[in-house]
Amino acid sequence: MPAITTKPGTGAQRWGRVAYRQALARQEELRGRRARGEIGDLVIVVEHPATITLGRHAPEADVVVDDKILASKGVEIVRTDRGGRATFHGPGQVVVYPIVAIGELGLGVKSWIELLEEAVIATLAEFEVEGVRHEGNPGVWAPGGKIASVGLRIVDGVSSHGLALNVNLDVGAFDYIVTCGIPDEAVTTLAAECAADPATETVESRLSGNLIDRIDARRGT
Repeated sequence: MPAITTKPGTGAQRWGRVAYRQALARQEELRGRRARGEIGDLVIVVEHPATITLGRHAPEADVVVDDKILASKGVEIVRTDRGGRATFHGPGQVVVYPIVAIGELGLGVKSWIELLEEAVIATLAEFEVEGVRHEGNPGVWAPGGKIASVGLRIVDGVSSHGLALNVNLDVGAFDYIVTCGIPDEAVTTLAAECAADPATETVESRLSGNLIDRIDARRGT
């Protein structure tokens, strides 16, 4: 798999478009290898076909349309093992899965989430879009609504899953769910918030670079 960056420290891989279940299995394999010390920290960038994912404790009622409608739209539903509620993944969204031993970086769950959010906010700023946090609700918001979601699983001190930044996907699919457990949550994209229509590959590179810089700064590399 081609690397996004050649900088020392945290590794990076771009997987391209991969089915959610397949990416989940790959993540779990890598998480186990990281926990055993067989590999170092790794940041994975991926895009998924249209998929609704439900976190560990998300109620089925977070999906507000029936299976026939979703099937007609080509949307799969996957119950997954991350935290958080329902979200949508699809083409035009940059999904980042950091496989990172956060304890080795001196990070707890809250500070790790904040680091992920900081990487998103820094990336948005490069496109002259202001990103903000909402206290107690992981993710990042732009003026038009929520633009990035965060959901994690941490086992044996190693974090998997991660964040999803909406670049130019069709946000209409979020009408099929109660987004992140918040009724009527407005959702936006980077393309809607900035003057230019950014290429997904450019956003991938900048977001992964901003995240790797912060991870490596914590490590001192």
